[in-house]
Amino acid sequence: MDRTVVGQAATPFSGTLGAPEAGTAGVGGDKRTPRHAAPPHDWHDTADSVRLRLALLNRASEEIGTTLDLVRTAEELVAIAIPDFADTTWVLLQERVATHHEIPAPFKDGGARVRRLALGVSDKDPLPVEFWLSTLPIGETAVCPPASPFARCMAERRSLFFPIVPEELAGRTAEDFGRPDFYRAMAGRSLLLSPLMARGRVLGLLAFNRDPAERAEFCGRDVELADNLARRTALCIDNARLYNLEKSQALTLQSSLLPKRVQPPPGMEVAHRYVPGSDVAEVGGDWFDVIPLTGGRVALVVGDVMGHGMQAATVMGQLRTAVRTLARLELPVTELMGHLDALLPDMADSYLFATCIIAVHDPEARTCEIVRAGHVPPVIVHPDPSVKPRIEDVPANRPLGLGFVSDPFESWTLDLPEGSLLVLCTDGLVESKNRDIGDGLQLLLDNLGDPETGLEEICDTLTRTLAMEGDRDDLALLVARIGRAPSRSASWELPAESYAVREARHFVRQQAGSWGLPEDTVDTAELLVSELATNAVRHAAGPGPIEIRLSYDDRLTCEVADQVGAEPRPAALPDDLEESGRGLFLVSELSADWGSRRTSTGKVVWFALEGLGVAA
Repeated sequence: MDRTVVGQAATPFSGTLGAPEAGTAGVGGDKRTPRHAAPPHDWHDTADSVRLRLALLNRASEEIGTTLDLVRTAEELVAIAIPDFADTTWVLLQERVATHHEIPAPFKDGGARVRRLALGVSDKDPLPVEFWLSTLPIGETAVCPPASPFARCMAERRSLFFPIVPEELAGRTAEDFGRPDFYRAMAGRSLLLSPLMARGRVLGLLAFNRDPAERAEFCGRDVELADNLARRTALCIDNARLYNLEKSQALTLQSSLLPKRVQPPPGMEVAHRYVPGSDVAEVGGDWFDVIPLTGGRVALVVGDVMGHGMQAATVMGQLRTAVRTLARLELPVTELMGHLDALLPDMADSYLFATCIIAVHDPEARTCEIVRAGHVPPVIVHPDPSVKPRIEDVPANRPLGLGFVSDPFESWTLDLPEGSLLVLCTDGLVESKNRDIGDGLQLLLDNLGDPETGLEEICDTLTRTLAMEGDRDDLALLVARIGRAPSRSASWELPAESYAVREARHFVRQQAGSWGLPEDTVDTAELLVSELATNAVRHAAGPGPIEIRLSYDDRLTCEVADQVGAEPRPAALPDDLEESGRGLFLVSELSADWGSRRTSTGKVVWFALEGLGVAA
């Protein structure tokens, strides 16, 4: 019965592998007579030896490379070699091949850093398994000195064999390796080293070790067989390396394209999931995002680029960046979607389209404006358990990137009471080859019964229940719970008359003072709202009202809304003789941040003050 030990150690050991004595005749063939000329398997020019070689190569072609796992492939080689070809076998890979799936640059002096991936020991070997495990630990990382046979085998890209390892070489190896027992593993035994080469690259080497007391020492014909085993193993290892490298790069790309952390505004809970389409294609075109906006508003985004793989993922990354950039410009959500539609054809070499849904929630108004571009409709869960979840009938519009349609996108605005759930997802959750989207949406509704269930539990339930096994699409899921409106907020509606400026100053001073803000903060807020209200009244297009909104959380934010669509120009210091034009300059200089955004009825200009503290 064979005793074979294969596997990966958790903690690698750093050391050096020994170099041979200068002028040793054993490298490439020692003329010394073996101690036993009647081995159990004699590979030297007999019919049996030929059959054994062919059988071994046949097993290797069938049993090596059954997976795309580096360690498993190394273990399969060891299982082939033990006991028919060697008493002890181990597999060494270059360190960066084993850990980063990359081919490292060679050491300038010809040395190499390697890791032992697998070890096998036959029951015919007189040395016990425990000895080999302690002498050649699996997972050990070691530096091969340039003159060592291990480094030479890789540097010269050819097999080296020692029919009988000289005691001097064994002693030097044990000394350099820092393990005295390594002398016993080498001295008087037969050693054959074969480089692992694939696609012109050296990945590592195979080490075969025999006890001449049990079988013939290695000879030239053994080198031919070892080279065949090494070529087969190297190709399988390189395939596994390339697969794992691509998978690692794909996962890195996908994680860099999806949000690192999602920070919803105060008063909202959010949970999310991304599930790749398969175990092979780890990347795809689905994404989600949560984008904070001014005034405590937030944009919830879910999108899906057609296809899978790198192209879909890279286009997805470009779209996500475009959404975040355009959203920060405070564009109306329908206009934002129109810009995405125009940008998409320039993001890919071939024809590609995408679907997307954007929901902008305003906690003050308790409203949510939604626009979708050919995407799965949103699902609303009412806080009252007696009200069934519903699919919101938002205008579907067209997918992004069609190119031949230029109609404007339509949005839909709805009220969301406290405790409501908003569920956004891609079609990978509700549609598959075996389930149409209607049945999938109904299944989604059936699994959204209790609005008070934790969001993480909801996401787990939906992905576990709805996600299809096998040939499935990737999916993104975003679930938001609407919380309380900010407790410290107030708004006023005033006519577009000159006295409205005085009223605005009064309201802001009274409200900010009631929140206990420092006097200098109240003074600054009063001055700046006076400037914005003056501009709103001066440029009013008619009798329509202006609205003042004030909110305070970690900073004080003031918004002035009017019915004029033209946005203010960037503030600049006016000429000394100018009698006006200093309002926005003051806002820019005295506030921590300011900006404007267009609305369906006009625009909003806002400013924020930071570094606040409660007055003593």
